[in-house]
Amino acid sequence: MEPSHYQRIRLWAGITSIGANLGLVWGLAITASWWADSVSGSVATPTMLLGVAALLTLANLPFDLLSGNAVERGAGRIGGSTASWLKDWIKGRVVTLAGLWLGMVFFSLFHRAPQSSILVSLIAGGLLTFVLLLLVPAGHAAFPKSSAEDFEKKLGLELKSLGLKLRPIRWFDHGDAETVSGCITPRGFVSLSTTVAQCLTPREAALLVAREEYYRRSGASIVILMIVTVWTLLGIFLPSLVPAANPVQAGLCGAAMMSTWCFLALFVWPTVNRIWMTKADAFLVSLAPSQEVRELLSKIARLNATDISLAPVKTAVFHPIPPLKDRLDRLS
Repeated sequence: MEPSHYQRIRLWAGITSIGANLGLVWGLAITASWWADSVSGSVATPTMLLGVAALLTLANLPFDLLSGNAVERGAGRIGGSTASWLKDWIKGRVVTLAGLWLGMVFFSLFHRAPQSSILVSLIAGGLLTFVLLLLVPAGHAAFPKSSAEDFEKKLGLELKSLGLKLRPIRWFDHGDAETVSGCITPRGFVSLSTTVAQCLTPREAALLVAREEYYRRSGASIVILMIVTVWTLLGIFLPSLVPAANPVQAGLCGAAMMSTWCFLALFVWPTVNRIWMTKADAFLVSLAPSQEVRELLSKIARLNATDISLAPVKTAVFHPIPPLKDRLDRLS
């Protein structure tokens, strides 16, 4: 399967999934004024919201089967059986379901809170969001200790040659046979996919880490944390402006508005990230020969099966990472 076809299917599957989710949650929120009108109480409301959260979670299964299993399997990027994939899906979705349910319960309580306590709730929500972002897991994938230690030792030597120090490394496995990715977490861990050690040389991995180092040195990492925190706070505050006929509707309206608010972020913040990524590429060129950087970016694009070139309009929507052709042109 050609990378352009692969990415196009994933894009449209994602758009369809987002549209269906937004339509379903808004439909339930708007109509909850009559079908949930008799629901109230400390037990009935959370129970009803749990059922809705389960419904929304199961509604994603067909889209996940298409984009997360069938397409990936057709492109030869994952192995294992569909049954094992479904088991992993259930594990991941249990966490998603819990988060969605707790969010809706929060909005149902938040909506009924006295106006005087809303500011306190927002401050508490902002602090909690910031702390949770700082505590994002860096990874805990099972990785042969001897292989990890050998690769980390060589990676450390390469980073030293670039004038950078080796940070603590955490490995994660995203189930893909080739996709390579990594970042430096807010706590300073280097989080790398296990495929980095399998598909890249220690020198290439060091250059990948060096790009991420730009985000910390430039202060972009802190700015990103602040953007996410402030954007989340606004998303929490907006539902308080919408009247609700009952606690269930308040919870659903909160989930619907928060989902829509996060969707709108896809049209706002990718532009900023593309600017940062261009500067990160330039930082990398200051550490290594331009040709070596070009070869690394091309190799990562090939492994990740990304589109080499995109129309400007497509680049501006849903693409926080510039297409390879644009990145290489800017290095010339």
